[in-house]
Amino acid sequence: MRPHAALLAFPASSRSRGRPRDPEVDARVIAAARRLLAEKGYEALSFEAIAQETGIGKPTIYRRWPTKAHLAAEIATGDGAEGLPDIIAEQGLHAQIRAIVAQAAGFYRKPEMKAAVLGVLASARSDASLRDQFDGLEQATRGQLRAIVAKGQACGLICEDVDAGTLFDTIVGSVIFRTLLSQAPTPAGHVDAVAAQIVRGIAP
Repeated sequence: MRPHAALLAFPASSRSRGRPRDPEVDARVIAAARRLLAEKGYEALSFEAIAQETGIGKPTIYRRWPTKAHLAAEIATGDGAEGLPDIIAEQGLHAQIRAIVAQAAGFYRKPEMKAAVLGVLASARSDASLRDQFDGLEQATRGQLRAIVAKGQACGLICEDVDAGTLFDTIVGSVIFRTLLSQAPTPAGHVDAVAAQIVRGIAP
């Protein structure tokens, strides 16, 4: 599974079948899981801890998410369900690229998201269902970016030889390294600097 997948903004699809799920129970479990991830990290996330905090029985949680990795995956893919911003026609190339970079950076900077993404990446190595879920979501977001690039090329704002897949890797890869992997502090104006450098490389 590629780490780019966590940029995706669609709800996870690993839902149990049977009786309709109670959205209030889901919300309480997810809220408790977010707090555990943000305050203590992925290792501290457990159904036992969630059950103690919420009063919801572990069997109820297991019926919704077979493992804590599936719960973390739902958190990691559930934010920003609107998908990538598409503003290139109205606001121009720089605003478009900056909006995408800012969206990705804002996502990964959340402590609960950072913990969830890193934990799920490790778990997905041995879980095909997680890999399939994230790979499918990644392809959907790549498709959104391809549409934005095509629109920009049609408007004369993006060079005709720009490859949307490489642009996706450049944006998401740079943000992932800075926010998840690098120990160096993020410099002021980092989003603007990344966006400006990318624009210089793809504008006519």
